[in-house]
Amino acid sequence: MTTEKTVAIAGLGTIGLPAARWLDEGVPGLKLVAASSSSLEKVRDLTAGFRNPPKPMLNSELASVADIVVEALPPACFLEVAKPAIEQGRTLVIVTLTQLLANYELVDRARETGAHIIGATGALVGFDSVRAAAKGTVHEIVMKTRKPPKGLANAPFVKEQGIDLLSLTEPLCLYRGSVREAAQKFPSNVNVAVALSLAGVGPDRTDYEVWADPTIDRNTHTVVVDADSTHFEMSIANVPSENNPITGKLTPLSVIATLERFVATLTVGS
Repeated sequence: MTTEKTVAIAGLGTIGLPAARWLDEGVPGLKLVAASSSSLEKVRDLTAGFRNPPKPMLNSELASVADIVVEALPPACFLEVAKPAIEQGRTLVIVTLTQLLANYELVDRARETGAHIIGATGALVGFDSVRAAAKGTVHEIVMKTRKPPKGLANAPFVKEQGIDLLSLTEPLCLYRGSVREAAQKFPSNVNVAVALSLAGVGPDRTDYEVWADPTIDRNTHTVVVDADSTHFEMSIANVPSENNPITGKLTPLSVIATLERFVATLTVGS
């Protein structure tokens, strides 16, 4: 007999709210028990039409009531939910991988407490192949991200440099270097690159470019992997969310697919 797993969602925005609605519709083996947002009242408002509204809680409280905690927060709030979840040995599903990279000691702590950290990575393809290639010798991994300018306009690096992206008439390369440095400059924009680096050869050996491109209307990622066992290229063009151009429509679906794996009879891929 399958034991029901309880789920709490930190952040009811573009990513968290669709996942919460999916859970509320009824998923055998999973139960949404709590959620957080910018205020307890906002949680109540956003879930007022749910069949079984989750309990409004603070980010720091969610791990006390749930087996699985989903993080779908702005970067500045990441530790509010991640630290308690790891300390209490929960399963933590994260979206903001840039902040895991900035606080990587959490991985060591999770090993001590028995917690599990899972990155929801649906904004990119090919993770099975990248993980497999990394078990051998990888010569090079290069990733290029192109986004419509409005999706990058609020990045800290863009604001610090005073770059007016909204007046661009041709593609502009904003960054070229390692994934580790990119995660510091674009904490809300390059989570997918961090995910790729952690699946492969690490954030220092993964080469990365970030482009603002006024000629496209989708968040586009291309990856080239050259290894002793394989050579492949892959690309994906995600439709940005209408409510938040930083986030692609595929990202909340990735969270849903990740949660489904906990109770699915059959799963495909590693």
